[in-house]
Parts: sequence; structure tokens; C-alpha cells
Amino acid sequence: MTSHIHKNTKVFLENIQQMYETGQEVELRDLSAAFTLDVIASTGFGLEINTLKNPQNKFATEAQKVINPNPVLFTFVLFIPELSKFFSTLGFPIVPQKSLDYFAQVVDQIIEERKRDGLHGKVNDFLDLLMNAEKDEEQMEQRKLTRSELHAQALLFIFAGFDTTATVLSFTLFFLAMNPEVLKKAQQEVDAKCGQGLPNYDTAQTLTYLDMCINESIRVASPAIFINRRCVQDTNIQGIHIPKDMIILIPICAIHSDPEIYPDPDKFDPERFNSENKASRHPYAHLPFGQGPRNCIGMRLALLELKIALAALLQKFSPVPCSKSVYPIKLSKVQPRAQDGLWVKFEQRKK
Repeated sequence: MTSHIHKNTKVFLENIQQMYETGQEVELRDLSAAFTLDVIASTGFGLEINTLKNPQNKFATEAQKVINPNPVLFTFVLFIPELSKFFSTLGFPIVPQKSLDYFAQVVDQIIEERKRDGLHGKVNDFLDLLMNAEKDEEQMEQRKLTRSELHAQALLFIFAGFDTTATVLSFTLFFLAMNPEVLKKAQQEVDAKCGQGLPNYDTAQTLTYLDMCINESIRVASPAIFINRRCVQDTNIQGIHIPKDMIILIPICAIHSDPEIYPDPDKFDPERFNSENKASRHPYAHLPFGQGPRNCIGMRLALLELKIALAALLQKFSPVPCSKSVYPIKLSKVQPRAQDGLWVKFEQRKK
């Protein structure tokens, strides 16, 4: 997987080099989304869609339709998931069916090409793993994936790993730009541990301070508003009865901004996540990827992608405020977005 991330990171840096040379002010959200979608397409399906160079490619435009559903219908389904099927039967699906069909066709086409060309088992990506788990007519009695289940897993991989990772990358870069002392410390760590080359998997695990910056960025601007869990048995908590099978919404943003847990919660302070401070808090006080056996399955890939991209960028460039930068950030009340955008410029570091 690291080779896929490295390949797309190089293109990412080429884009930033062009932005630096032209003195361009950059909205980090769009830049980050293009990069993370390219990584997902590559690590997931071996595709080179090059959204950084060609933002209007078919894969990217259909992906945007899926991650930006009808806001009214989405709000209803958010709180009453059972309404999803009801709206679909009325002809109002939450996600455009044509977009879902497009991605199913992409998956089917890649699978057939790999089987025809004898490439199955030779491509190191997520789809190859799914193909290993797919069942044929002779395996119906075994618990393998049907083709429709394979489609669902592939779609989940795309949309769980694309938009959320882009949100974290863009906010982390913006916070570094607005906090030069933090930026300097992060760059010193990258210089000491990575040298001039792209960090590999092992090196990325040693970037402790950069990891602290990422976690603090997620705390201040969490890409997930809440997580939900189904109650498995009748429960009473402080006089409140929660019946079995009730869906519980856990408000991540409220926990992450609780001043009793995080004093001065609006302040960006990576030291909240040093080993001493982390040990003093309940482990569920920070929920960037959920917790427990049903936490985010893409957590390790997302963190690896973030660390490699950030470290590679910080080796060569410094994000700095520009005329369009608005800080402190005003977050949208509905989505994890900055109301005024995340605008910066890039300066090339002196060797």
C-alpha cells in the first residue's frame, strides 16, 4: 500500500510546487480531497485517476455526488435509518442510483480484466483481497462474499476513506499554518527522522509529534459528527432506561469540545496528546475512529496516508497564512467544514 501512497504523494508535491511558483492562494479542502481520492482509487483498485491533474474525471465527479447526498433526506435518515428504504421506494434515494451503478460497473470491469489477464493475486490492493473473498457457484455453502456484497465493501472503502481523510489533512495543514511554533516543531521532527526521502511505513510510525498534531486537528474539527451503536441489552444509566436494540448516537463533537475534558477547547494544542496527557484521560474521551471492536477498519491506512503526505510536504514547504485566511475557524453547524474555507499559501523551505 505504501508504494501507492508514495506515487500519489509525488504528484501532490508537484501540484504544490506549481502553486508556490505562481504565488497562488490555495483552498486546502479541494486540494486534499483530490489527493485522498487519488490514493483511494490507487490503493483500492489499482486505478490512476489523477484527480490532482484532472479534477473533472468521471470517477471524481461520481464520487462527489455520493458524498454530497440530498441534505433534507440525509437529515431524516441520519436520525431514522429505516427511512432510507422508504425514500428509495418513493423514487427519492439518498444517494443517486446512477452513481452507485457506475462504481459497481467499475469494480466488475476491473475484476473481469484481472481474471482474463491472469492478474488476480498479483496486484497489491484492496480489490484483490475482496476477489479472494468472493464466492462462486461451487462455494455457495461457504461464507464468502457475493458480488453485490463485494460492491458494497468496495463502495464503503471509497467513501469512508476519501472524504474523512481529506477533512483531516486540510484542517491539519491549516492549523499548522496558523500556528508557526507548532509548524516549526513538526518540521524539525520530520527533518530529523525522514531526511530528504519519502517516509516509509516504519518511519511514519516514529513521527510522534506529527501524530499529536493530527489527533489535535481531529479533536478540534472532527470529520465525524457522531457515531452510533445498537444497545445489545436493556440498560439503565443514571435513571434513564435504554431498551435493547435502541440506536444510541454518541456526539463526538460534544465530547471533543467538553472543557472539563479539554480545557480551552477551541485552542489548537497538540500537547494534549503527549503520552502524559493521554494517560490522564479516559480512552473514550477521544473518538476519531470510534472505539472498541467496531472502530474504523480504515484507521491504519488513513493515518499512514496522512503522515506520509504531511511529512513529505513539510520537508519541502511551509503552509502560511494568506489574505483569505480566517482564523479562528468558524465551523459549519451541519458538516465538518470551515464556513470561510481553509485558505493558505505555500512557501518553499530553504535548504
